[in-house]
Amino acid sequence: MIDPKPIVIEGYGLRLEPIAFAHEAGLREAACDGELWNLRVTSVPEPDKVVEYIETALAGLAAGHRIAWVVKEQASGRVLGSSSYHDILVAVDRVEIGYTWYRKSVQRSFVNTVCKILLMQHAFDTLGCKVVGWRTDIFNFASQRAIERLGAKRDGIVRHHALRRDATVRDTVMYSMLLEAWPKAKEQLLARLSKTPAITPTTANEVFAPIEFVDITEDNVNSILKLEAGANGLRMVATNGTSIAQATYNKNARQFGIQRAAQGDQPAVMVGYLLLWDPSLHEQTKQPVDQLYVWRLMIDFKHQGKGYGAQALRKVQAMASTMTGITKVALSHQMIEHNPKPFYESLGFVATGVIEDEEAQMIWKVPA
Repeated sequence: MIDPKPIVIEGYGLRLEPIAFAHEAGLREAACDGELWNLRVTSVPEPDKVVEYIETALAGLAAGHRIAWVVKEQASGRVLGSSSYHDILVAVDRVEIGYTWYRKSVQRSFVNTVCKILLMQHAFDTLGCKVVGWRTDIFNFASQRAIERLGAKRDGIVRHHALRRDATVRDTVMYSMLLEAWPKAKEQLLARLSKTPAITPTTANEVFAPIEFVDITEDNVNSILKLEAGANGLRMVATNGTSIAQATYNKNARQFGIQRAAQGDQPAVMVGYLLLWDPSLHEQTKQPVDQLYVWRLMIDFKHQGKGYGAQALRKVQAMASTMTGITKVALSHQMIEHNPKPFYESLGFVATGVIEDEEAQMIWKVPA
């Protein structure tokens, strides 16, 4: 049987956090973007009822039938909306995805598709669900189209089923997707994401392979030392052994293994290495104290082209956004053929024009 838990889920620029009272201000601000509570077919809370909205979601968690997430923009931490697993039926390995809403300014973007894919992937590939369901108001045609674009099948209509916020009674349209339909649906959704502006085929893969930063320990250091950047990568980055040795003697060094999270029956796998220069660790430094510097970033050649590097840099951006006194993330690249400048630019980094030791510097500014 499935065992759903309220965990953090991340992928291409989005972070889904289990709902908590700490999200009250962010949810209220998101709800005010478009005043969507005035639409009778949505679940957007009125600003003065956000606390009650959170209480209801947490009560559903305590009762075992709902897990609610707050959807955030990963780099800035801005709250975009919310979505949930609900009507969870552990005995038959079923969850439904619903109570979904987003601030108006991000509607009709890739946000909804990415969020749904993250939840579907977690349901099918991690939890082992046999079916995922959706339900929506018979008059919410936009929602029906969005669900159908995911590849879900329309099961039918439950008449006179639930109250709307205006006290009228709605008919509910029911949808579902079985486990055997998920691989094809996932492939089609990935193909669609690759055609979305600002999403490349490489970065679209991030949705299906979340990574995490892990401390380097006696147990995992050998797996990190065995990683190889490949022929082109070795032209631009030192070996991990060299980087780990340098980090040992630098008081501002922070280093991590980049690990692909476990996926269903596939165990977690080390895919890369990250070395940061963090001014907050040691005050005696000649370097700028307002920047988090990406000293080294490498992805093993067997795992390149799968979006892990992009995910890692977005995590660094998110980290910088929470650090006191940090206003930018900096990095540099060698000025050689096939250098990663276009890749960095796609993530918001801008060239400064400064060239030092034959390396061009780039920065990403932390949003104000």
